[in-house]
Amino acid sequence: RGGEYTLVLADGSYVRLNSESSIRFPERFSDSFREVEIEGEAYLEVKKDSTRPFIVHVKELEIEVLGTRFGVRVYQDESMASTTLAEGRVRVVAGKSKVVLVPGEQAYWTEGKLRKREVDVNAVLAWVDGLFVFKHDELSYVINQLSRWYDVDVFYGSEKVKGYHFTGHMEKYEDVEIILNAISKMVGVHFTIKDRTIVVTE
Repeated sequence: RGGEYTLVLADGSYVRLNSESSIRFPERFSDSFREVEIEGEAYLEVKKDSTRPFIVHVKELEIEVLGTRFGVRVYQDESMASTTLAEGRVRVVAGKSKVVLVPGEQAYWTEGKLRKREVDVNAVLAWVDGLFVFKHDELSYVINQLSRWYDVDVFYGSEKVKGYHFTGHMEKYEDVEIILNAISKMVGVHFTIKDRTIVVTE
């Protein structure tokens, strides 16, 4: 929470982890495949190697690539796991279901089903460039992103405010109070900040 982490794997693949995220990987990959496990959110640029597929395990999903740029997201407190393709091709498998993505598409697993859709890749992966980008997202989702990045706890005065929607984009490194003030004016909610706790009320 409150930061990001960048690393290069043994094969030269680049990984950037978002806040409250982790990756498990071997010190050296085998001669037949490259395999990692991710929790949270990550952006990957995979080195091409046609003899060794790169496989990412996230929750119920298995993502197989040869060389590509993509993002994955699977936070424990969110009901959906997803992978979004920026470049190349990936195959996503969940049980007996499988989909192949082309750039601009996202595969997502929710309520026991694997689906795919077109998305704004720049918006989904904006965090890699140090931005928050929200497009008519529920306030609970927006505040979750802020709580991870600024390492604060959030409490709601009512369930109703969680369903409010917010659209906007801002730099991740701005003071959290600046961002909360903007949301407050646009959405019509009130934030009370004390130490590392934020309370959201109507």
